[in-house]
Amino acid sequence: MLITRIKASNFYGIKDPIEVSFTEGGEKEKIGYVNFGKERVSLISGFYGANASGKSTVLNVIDTIARVMVSKQQEFMLAPNGIKQETVISLPNYTTTMKEKPIIMEMDFIIEKDRYSYSVSIINEGKNISEEVLYKNSKKVFDRKNHNVSFDSNIAKKIGNMANNIVAPKKASFLSVILDDSSDVSVFANIKKEIGISNLNQIKTNFCFITDKRSVQMGQNNLNGLFAFAFNYLNSNAQKQNEMLGMVNSVVKYFEPSFESLIIEEKSYEAKYSDFYKNLDVTELSAGTRELISYISQILRVIKTGGIVVYDETSKYYHPDMEIAILNLFKDKDINKNNAQLFFSSHNHETFDLLQNDQTHVLEKKNGNIIISKVSDYDVKERDNIKRVYRLGSLGGIPDTIDFSRVINNLL
Repeated sequence: MLITRIKASNFYGIKDPIEVSFTEGGEKEKIGYVNFGKERVSLISGFYGANASGKSTVLNVIDTIARVMVSKQQEFMLAPNGIKQETVISLPNYTTTMKEKPIIMEMDFIIEKDRYSYSVSIINEGKNISEEVLYKNSKKVFDRKNHNVSFDSNIAKKIGNMANNIVAPKKASFLSVILDDSSDVSVFANIKKEIGISNLNQIKTNFCFITDKRSVQMGQNNLNGLFAFAFNYLNSNAQKQNEMLGMVNSVVKYFEPSFESLIIEEKSYEAKYSDFYKNLDVTELSAGTRELISYISQILRVIKTGGIVVYDETSKYYHPDMEIAILNLFKDKDINKNNAQLFFSSHNHETFDLLQNDQTHVLEKKNGNIIISKVSDYDVKERDNIKRVYRLGSLGGIPDTIDFSRVINNLL
């Protein structure tokens, strides 16, 4: 699977529509891209900007669209205080002028050799889906407005009278109902196959999201990922367990030579070191080591099979050289043989060297709205020192720290 375009409006900090394309014209092969006909799709895309500039928001557009496409929402959930609350599919922009407007999100993507375009509108402060449409190879598969679903005429003929009796749920996308093997619609006449979208099941398994917003919501940062890894390990067969530990132990040991192995059992979760007299509880490990244990096996799984990795703030815990080494995996043709795709945000300017100007996105907040541009939009060349140009502020997306010391001095 490869994402070629996203678009969103009225979503978190996005007020007016923003659109980002991850393709460029050209049939010649280029490092960091994969060719499809007369265009190239970027395999690595970086997002840069000051704190609160919208980097996480843009990455969460991808997260949210993918979740809406495949996940059915519950009507209600229990909040931490035990109070029953109505679930929210997607949080809107909180600007007063946007209150009555729908959240609109779009994503174009390629699975195998088929090109898809999906869009969804969410109303009632992110609680209900009002519109939804799916295209495959420029032909409409279905169109949903509120509870009513209509199909392309050829598809409607294939599924017969069933097309007239389908009602879409307000809390979930119609696509998620189709892709759910247990739903009445999906079971009847194997509708996925009939309408030709069986390969969309890949969306369920070929995504890896490592986003700060998810971590904050769980309240545990990468400790959440650490315990998720242990849970998956304990619930896997012996062969899978060996694979998981083999990956993690090898990578962690490379960056931390005295590390020997993880020891995961029902009542203990420890790390063994060659020069320590006792094992360490994993919560005592360095933040960078915890990050590796939490996510490296997921990243390698996607690289091995092909898919999407969305990684928010890769510079948060890693040394800059270590961060670059991990990101560079997606540019290495000998490693990334199945064209896995990476979307990441970082505060590390050194990662600019990994990217072409068309793969480098700079974000700013202007008048309460997120503005996004590519380095290729500016009058700079690939051979220019982009890091220096960025630090000088010529591309925007850097914090204004000139008066910071004065403000702190006044506070003190």
